[in-house]
Amino acid sequence: MNFSRDDNAPSLWRRNRRKNVDDRILELQDVVILGPSARGVRLRSVRWIGAAVTVAGLCVAAVGLLSVIITAADEHSSGAAMGRASFILFCGAMVFIAGRLILAFARRRAIKRGAVTRETLTAAPQEFADAFRRAVNAADIIGESLAYREGWLAEVDLDVALWDLAQHLETGTRLHDVLDAAPAGLEYREQIERARAALDGCLTHLVAGADRLTSLVGRVEALDMELTAPVRRAELEAMRELRARRDAERMSRLSAAAAEVESIEHAFGDVADAVTGMLDAYDELPKNRL
Repeated sequence: MNFSRDDNAPSLWRRNRRKNVDDRILELQDVVILGPSARGVRLRSVRWIGAAVTVAGLCVAAVGLLSVIITAADEHSSGAAMGRASFILFCGAMVFIAGRLILAFARRRAIKRGAVTRETLTAAPQEFADAFRRAVNAADIIGESLAYREGWLAEVDLDVALWDLAQHLETGTRLHDVLDAAPAGLEYREQIERARAALDGCLTHLVAGADRLTSLVGRVEALDMELTAPVRRAELEAMRELRARRDAERMSRLSAAAAEVESIEHAFGDVADAVTGMLDAYDELPKNRL
């Protein structure tokens, strides 16, 4: 597989998305998506700190570079002025490097806990990478839709869906590489065929997931169009409220029925135990033989 850097740029995978700061930090690290364990608050805080330090370093370095240029152009400037300007530039460069190191640390931790990076897609077979890229694009369109952002698609977690596909991407890539290096021989045929079937299963799941997400994009966009029409939006809101009330009523009846069952006094067991005990006692009595 030969991908150019532009073909693999996260900005292309996420081209339909109005990115927030956290998205831009991930793109700076060439991270496509994060796994569940890599989305922790601590790791996110480290990424934010790294990004903030990097930006601060760039700003200070820019000021220092500008000072150096101005000082060098001024014939009357002293050596001390040039020294101060150079020191500011040096400090900015050091702060920038520190920020990049923090981001690199966060990236390594994220990859260790589970993440898909640009390198992951570069190493994947063509059909795997293409399918996953389609899935990411579709998920981004859905994630930025009005319906999704305003909660019309309740309890939909796109990250969970993408991570499912990401696991098939990564395991399929590893299996593909191992298969390429597998020894040839009749004694290994059964194992190799089993591995190929598993690889086909990974690809089928990945392509099917990408196709399904892509097919949902049109329906989500159609819902967005309805939500932008005031009259239709009012109708949908009324229908949603009606459904919410009906669901609440049904759950209330369900809870009441469950509570009614739980409130029943369990007397049967005591009665059955008492009868069983008396019958056991009668069985233990000596029997007259006629």
